[in-house]
Amino acid sequence: DSEAFPGLIRQTHRKIRAASADGAYDTRLCHDELRRKKISALIPPRKGAGYWPGEYADRNRAVANQRLTGSNARWKWTTDYNRRSIAETAMYRVKQLFGGSL
Repeated sequence: DSEAFPGLIRQTHRKIRAASADGAYDTRLCHDELRRKKISALIPPRKGAGYWPGEYADRNRAVANQRLTGSNARWKWTTDYNRRSIAETAMYRVKQLFGGSL
């Protein structure tokens, strides 16, 4: 969950360019840890999200896009966030083929 996310990110030692997560991870704690590790955050803002002051320009652009279009759909395509959905679908299919555990 979003409270454990920063601790997991801290454990990484390899260079990570971007991290995708769903809107449940749209918290300052998660964004701050990703920014500290210089990882691009691909996290859609929650529905009705507000702007955050300071160094959250990428997130604030996503919020602005959400307000202009009424959803996160356009943002998801322009940021390649849809790759996350493709990965989830692939894992779902693998689990269907091989059972619930790998």
